[in-house]
Amino acid sequence: MGLKSKEKIEITTNNLVEKLKLGLDQVGEPTAVVEGADSNPKTYYMMARNFRKVIIHEGRALDFILTSREIESIQQALCDAAEASENELHVCLRVASIDGGIELDVGDKEQTRIRLSHGKVRLIKEGSDVLFYRPPSMQPFMMPAEEGNLELLFSYLNFDENHAWLLIIWICFTLSTPRSSHASYPILVLIAEQGASKSTTCKLIIRSLLDPSQMGIQGFPSNRQDIVLSARQAHFLTYDNLRYLSKKWSDILCIASTGGNDPTRRLYTDSEMVNHPFHVPLVLNGIHDFVEEPDLAQRCLRLELKSIPENKRRDEKEFTDEFNADLQNIFKGVLDLTASILEKLPTAEVIHPERMLRFVRYLAAAEAVMDFEAGKLQSVYSGILNDTQRDSMLSNPVAL
Repeated sequence: MGLKSKEKIEITTNNLVEKLKLGLDQVGEPTAVVEGADSNPKTYYMMARNFRKVIIHEGRALDFILTSREIESIQQALCDAAEASENELHVCLRVASIDGGIELDVGDKEQTRIRLSHGKVRLIKEGSDVLFYRPPSMQPFMMPAEEGNLELLFSYLNFDENHAWLLIIWICFTLSTPRSSHASYPILVLIAEQGASKSTTCKLIIRSLLDPSQMGIQGFPSNRQDIVLSARQAHFLTYDNLRYLSKKWSDILCIASTGGNDPTRRLYTDSEMVNHPFHVPLVLNGIHDFVEEPDLAQRCLRLELKSIPENKRRDEKEFTDEFNADLQNIFKGVLDLTASILEKLPTAEVIHPERMLRFVRYLAAAEAVMDFEAGKLQSVYSGILNDTQRDSMLSNPVAL
């Protein structure tokens, strides 16, 4: 005689409670962790669709064929068990702080991690205790080569040398800075005329080195909720072809840069509020200057791409194929530089302090790693900020 639906739900739930580590993450999301003896842990948000596969797999192991209703009942029962457990789990997206450095989630099926600590780069196949959540849109990093070659990257960047170095250091900074109450992300603003490869730089080069994802490059959102939700699906967001930013949107982007919350009512209630963390690195590009608010200008790294003569423009597919062929060596070069910067960071000397002080200190550490004159990159960054602030002031008729 077959088991009743209630019995199948109870047996499957009890088995999963025994096998999984359950708890709430730092914002109260019910979370399940699958810990393997010879692999790094897998982390799931229990109401997400990809957790249904864990339940279905457990049902099959028990010779149960679970209906959608039964799966939903098991999900809800496990959420209740997670809340009752009082376990607090710290879950990260793509990058996490560890003692002496950071750890990156490669995003592959083997749960590989890249550990940057003490100036070295190591692949970690097992033994990590960092919990990483993987959104459905996440794609894996290209595995780094044995030897890095950062010089290869310059042939794909359409900037003058100083701006190219600032872009590379911004990538290293964003790659190695987890979201936290202490983190502030300079907003990368790329300005160029049509056909200067600004979109290719965003969707191919920056995306591949920083956070491969199906999200790609997007049009600017229509409301705040859209950008808050998108911020939970990728380590950084990139928006294409901006023409104008209202004061309201400038304020929202300032919050994204330095961190804040988006309070909303919990579904089906009138009074209970839920705070969604809103903190994400941003890349914005456009043909015309669109940063008009001085407060936002202080948070931006504005870089200009050079114009490309028609006789020197390259086929996009050939460009992409060549870049992907060099990506493993370029990525290893970026990782090597990032690890070295992190090692120098505690003793880095800030010469030109600015509002985004952590990024300035990162530039100072990069100068030490690359044997640049102390303050060289900091001075270029300060000059860009001064120019951006001046332009934003002059866009105001009263200031003009």
